[in-house]
Amino acid sequence: MSHVEDFVKEIDALKNAEQKILIVTGKPGSGKSEIFREAAAKKAWDYVDCRLFITEEFLELMPAARKDKAAEIFGEILAGYETEVVLLDRVQTLFVPVFQINVGDLLQKLGKRFTLVVAWPGYYEDGFLCYDKFDGTESIRINADGLKIWNVE
Repeated sequence: MSHVEDFVKEIDALKNAEQKILIVTGKPGSGKSEIFREAAAKKAWDYVDCRLFITEEFLELMPAARKDKAAEIFGEILAGYETEVVLLDRVQTLFVPVFQINVGDLLQKLGKRFTLVVAWPGYYEDGFLCYDKFDGTESIRINADGLKIWNVE
């Protein structure tokens, strides 16, 4: 069975879950984006770059209001896609401190409305999703309770 077939099975298993989120971890160059693109083509799912969420409407908000409004604004964008699954790439776009987004909370909220598959640019360790800065220091650490994790080797 191919990685894409395994990947599709993992996503199909989410249909009855309360949180419809699959986090795909793997080092840069591990093939996350390639698997996303192949699955999107095979299943007619939407492959979305998270940079599309940073709209003029979002940027016009005061920084403190962004964390409260992000789920609503991003949810409106996701609702525009007419597909059963949305594959999100470049989630690290949302880590920019000035956006003041709690990515863990955001995913939890969106995962109640949409089936999301998120390419995580870091790793899973001891119940947390981690993303490190280029200097090797940890910059993001999100509790992964309730999230399904699938690792690309």
